Amino acid sequence: MDPELRAMFKKVTQGALSGKAGEKAKEDFAVNGQYIDTPDKKTKEYPNGVVGIPYYDSYVTQAAIDFLDDAAKKPNEPFFINVNFMKVHQPNMPHPDYKHKSLSKSRYADSVVELDANIGKIMDKLRALDMDKNTLVVYTTDNGAWQDVYPDAGYTPFRGTKGTVREGGNRVPAIAWMPKKIAANSKNHDIVGGLDLMATFASVAGIDLPKKDRAGEPIIFDSYDMSPLLFGTGKSERKSWFYFTENELTPGATRVGNYKAVFNLRGDNGQSTGGLAVDSNLGWKGPEKYAATVPQVFDLWADPQERYDIFMNNYTERTWTLVTINEAIKAKMKTYIEYPPRKLQSETYTGPITITQYQRLQHVREQLAKEGFSLPMPTGN
Repeated sequence: MDPELRAMFKKVTQGALSGKAGEKAKEDFAVNGQYIDTPDKKTKEYPNGVVGIPYYDSYVTQAAIDFLDDAAKKPNEPFFINVNFMKVHQPNMPHPDYKHKSLSKSRYADSVVELDANIGKIMDKLRALDMDKNTLVVYTTDNGAWQDVYPDAGYTPFRGTKGTVREGGNRVPAIAWMPKKIAANSKNHDIVGGLDLMATFASVAGIDLPKKDRAGEPIIFDSYDMSPLLFGTGKSERKSWFYFTENELTPGATRVGNYKAVFNLRGDNGQSTGGLAVDSNLGWKGPEKYAATVPQVFDLWADPQERYDIFMNNYTERTWTLVTINEAIKAKMKTYIEYPPRKLQSETYTGPITITQYQRLQHVREQLAKEGFSLPMPTGN
């Protein structure tokens, strides 16, 4: 990096931060993308320290272990810890101890091995402190794989990639562990998601979710308690799932039961560059592209890879599925009247704002207020 450019970045970026609620956070050390690990280990204040990405997760692991040591001193108080590792997020730069330790010897796979080892250290600490008997541990990830950086990227068996409404962009691994509460080697295929973690953790800790936000405004959580599902005492309350890309208010896809309707064809599964190719301008970087008349419909139990559109074809017929999906979307859209969407935390460029859009906004507000929202059934004529 040019010295002037590096100086600019130093002014506008911050490294690893720590702090307590209500207090100003402090920078513990700077972070960069080099093989460098020079914090001030004596004072542990890191006033001039720099930690490169390859070493960063070792500090995350140690911070988690230190947290558990403190929590063990107050055994009667519930605790919550959210451990976010840098691996396996691009750029994947494995710690030197894990270079070429994977079968494929790629940076992504080496980083998976490192991630597994760090999780193991935290779990070992939980057991050593005898806290494993009454602690719920959940492992999951944020979104589907970003495949554009092969071979330094993750893959799934599902169609699509990060930023699409396909299963490959949304369906993620999730493992829950709580001895004598969650049956070993059990599996579940009900509809649940990351949104449901909040209500679940609150339930397990015996805490009610807040009714108002920091500004005193009513706050609604699209979250369901998953603990009956995890503990085998009941079923999931969630019957549907809505898939959104960045700025969508109407869902780009909707699932009810095992059937899924796809309206936003964004990415087209690499179709424009060949069925198996991954184009750098598809997925989360690609343009939105909506179905003209009818959505694609898939049975995710029979076809989780979304290969066979069963809405209207010559080998099967599932037109009735759109009736239940339409009702779910209608109910979702009605909630926008009582609980209007808040301003995005970060605005993205979604194209120019036009006069037509402004006029349509007023029409939509009036329509929602009067009669809700409806997707008309296609006649096929």
